[in-house]
Amino acid sequence: MLWRCSVLAIAACFSVNIVSSSEFKCDVRMRIESGWVCGLRRRGEYNTEYASFRGIPYGQQPLGELRFKELQPVRPWSHHLDATEEGPICPQHDELYGRMVAPTKGMSESCIYVNVHVPLEALPVVKSTDKYKYKDCDKHGNKKGVPILVFIHGGSFQSGSGDADLHGPEYLVSKGIIVITFNYRINVFGFLSLNSPKIPGNMGLRDQVTLLRWVQRNARAFGGDPSDVTLAGQSAGATCAHLLSLSNVTKGLFKRVLLMSGSAIPAYYTVSPIYAKQSATRFLTILGINSTDPDLIHDRLVKTPLEDILNANSVYQYEGGIVSFVPVREDKQLGLERIVDDDPITLMEQGRGKEYPMIVGFTTNECEFIKRRLLYIDILGRIKANPLVILRAEIPFTTLPNVALSLANKVIDWYFHGELNMEDYLEVCRDTLFMYPAFKVVEWRARLHDAAPVYLYQFAYEADFSTVKAGLNLQYNGTAHVEDLTNIFRGNAILDDGQTFPPVSRDDSMKDWMTQFVVDFMHCNKPSCSEPGWYPVQADHLNYENIQEPTVHDNVLPNKYQQHTIKFFDMIEQIARNSSLDTSITTH
Repeated sequence: MLWRCSVLAIAACFSVNIVSSSEFKCDVRMRIESGWVCGLRRRGEYNTEYASFRGIPYGQQPLGELRFKELQPVRPWSHHLDATEEGPICPQHDELYGRMVAPTKGMSESCIYVNVHVPLEALPVVKSTDKYKYKDCDKHGNKKGVPILVFIHGGSFQSGSGDADLHGPEYLVSKGIIVITFNYRINVFGFLSLNSPKIPGNMGLRDQVTLLRWVQRNARAFGGDPSDVTLAGQSAGATCAHLLSLSNVTKGLFKRVLLMSGSAIPAYYTVSPIYAKQSATRFLTILGINSTDPDLIHDRLVKTPLEDILNANSVYQYEGGIVSFVPVREDKQLGLERIVDDDPITLMEQGRGKEYPMIVGFTTNECEFIKRRLLYIDILGRIKANPLVILRAEIPFTTLPNVALSLANKVIDWYFHGELNMEDYLEVCRDTLFMYPAFKVVEWRARLHDAAPVYLYQFAYEADFSTVKAGLNLQYNGTAHVEDLTNIFRGNAILDDGQTFPPVSRDDSMKDWMTQFVVDFMHCNKPSCSEPGWYPVQADHLNYENIQEPTVHDNVLPNKYQQHTIKFFDMIEQIARNSSLDTSITTH
């Protein structure tokens, strides 16, 4: 065993080395399956350093005929790949939240890149002539490596990237873990479905699976432990992470899951094939493609200029409001794995994914983050024109029409006292899309026999300096969507290079506490390894951690408002289920 460990160590000596910047125009290098990669030493928190490899392709770029295909393996390179800067972001229109961060590397369909950030000491940095043995070997003689966090960015499936402008790794990597962020196909490129072999849908999810498999094959090259991967995401990224945990395709690719302001419950999106067909039909009409033959449509789409597709996507995105193209429940297609093979709620209730320890979170005032967008699309006018808009997005596609309309009116009567108004709608938005789904995810998990523990938090900390408020020029009470994220990842687009959260004494303490929750979860499957205070959810109590001040544990039960809201939506959901439509018929 020691001999095997030594051999692996010697191999690693040829995989990762500190190199001179004059020779390769970079500070550090590693050899992954495709070839040598050059990165930079960067400064983390607490005067730490980390090795940062940015813009590594994890699949062939989906260009031309590959536009809607599963990613093909990367072709090996013989040179040293420059991984000192991030690659371009995937094609998108920034219409959802307003401009919080501006992409600095451009936008292109050639966007399939991963960023790997490693504590410098985790790299086996030695000369190839040195004798070296791993100090940390398991019982089989393998180096355990460093725990890995793979993070899926949000953006309502329509926008976003894994860039360090919003997902700066400095806080986390300084605590000894590897942080991986990446781009994946989004909007029409990632989630258009024709329910056909050439455009089956869920390409964004397939990209994520490709990335997770890439991590398994390359983890040891950058000092990581492929058996100790935590999958995390925020908003739509959390939805993707949860969907992947419910999929049979991803077995063995990660060990635990962290969901921030999002879940697989179809609340702001729907996996309905009916919706997917309606979306495809409307988009193709906008684009001027009238064919119903999926092969002919595919041939037209792969030849259509990017600008034309983006313009049509933008029109349909406005019509859709917050989301347009989303994950879909898949039919079997020859030669393709099914990522989403059933309704997510059904899968959760059946116990799919119960083996993963899980943290689920939401904030106190989620929808303030998208208030500007809600005003722009006139959400109140849309509700007046079509009350179904106010319901969880799946219900209109799975419930008898007259019942769905009755339920929509019940929600309107519950929240609005007279005229529709934005402040009351922000409560509807928070409760329907985030708070209630979070409580239901943990309740279903906690009721399962032999399930891994699940933890719930409400992020209620109001920062003295909020990067969200500063980045979007907003003012509001409570904590909005993304605010918990900014205490785990550094908002480098907002903060100067030498700046920390002012004042350091309070905001920086919260950042330190939140990141420690993540690191502890990665090490011991619970958010606090060394002290009690944050307890697993009990199905009959739905206890959660109310994160309101740094270093103060506040494990509480749902307050009266939350109790009444949960009871109300339980009633809505039960009526909807009792009046469900038969959606098993093929709809394409």
